[in-house]
Amino acid sequence: MQLKVSKQDWVPAFKGQDLQTQALREKGLLFCVAIAIPALILILWETTTRMGWIDELFLPSLSGIVTEFLAMTRKGYAGTPVISHVLGSLRRVFTAFGIGTVVGLLLGLLMGYYKYVRAAFYVVTEILRPIPPLAFITLFILWFGIGEVSKILIILYAGALIVMLNTMAGVQSCPKDKILAARTLGANDLAIFLYVILPAALPSIFTGMRVALSVDFGILVAAELLAGDVGIGYIIQDASVFFNVEALFVGILMIGFFGVLSDFLLRVIASKVVHWQG
Repeated sequence: MQLKVSKQDWVPAFKGQDLQTQALREKGLLFCVAIAIPALILILWETTTRMGWIDELFLPSLSGIVTEFLAMTRKGYAGTPVISHVLGSLRRVFTAFGIGTVVGLLLGLLMGYYKYVRAAFYVVTEILRPIPPLAFITLFILWFGIGEVSKILIILYAGALIVMLNTMAGVQSCPKDKILAARTLGANDLAIFLYVILPAALPSIFTGMRVALSVDFGILVAAELLAGDVGIGYIIQDASVFFNVEALFVGILMIGFFGVLSDFLLRVIASKVVHWQG
């Protein structure tokens, strides 16, 4: 008598639910690993300051920083509500970031695709690229005054170059055979830009935008340090003058918080637009 064994008897059944559960567990584990070090740092920070191992003049306790932040939300800072300081800084950052992204995107696309445009701007960009934006702060104040224009322009300068260079690199990384195939099918320059070059360059463009946004937040503080009476940078500068270390850390942590939040939102947008990157 011949024993027949069907394929279903020894091949395990595919269970999509098990794979989904495993993926959720892996995400949970990665999340725990991601927050483990920051949580440990915060615990050590509070412990060392509370136990008196570190003088609070140099490093205030987390509870002291939270207390100072709550007091600032109730009373404001330097006669101005905290929300006005925050909105003033965010308005400067995102105005400069938006304009700088458009300028950097257009220049990057043109320089990446047209060699004569790249040659025309090559020397200028190579000269400006290694010069730190902080070197122009005094000049911008002399040229445009101490108002909003000088602050926005110095932030714009910092971010536009980064977006431009990343966009140009993304355009140049586009496979040449795709461009030739599009031309063979009768596509003009505009169609090639929209349907071939731009999709290929989008990952590099969003990378440049993320880097530019983080740099913009750093330049914002420096711009508000020199000439400003409203903004998170002004809080940091004023608190440092009067040795208000708690308020100083409040300003620093607010910059970090809004920087991380902005980068997260930009990554969410990138995941929707450049969905094929995974």
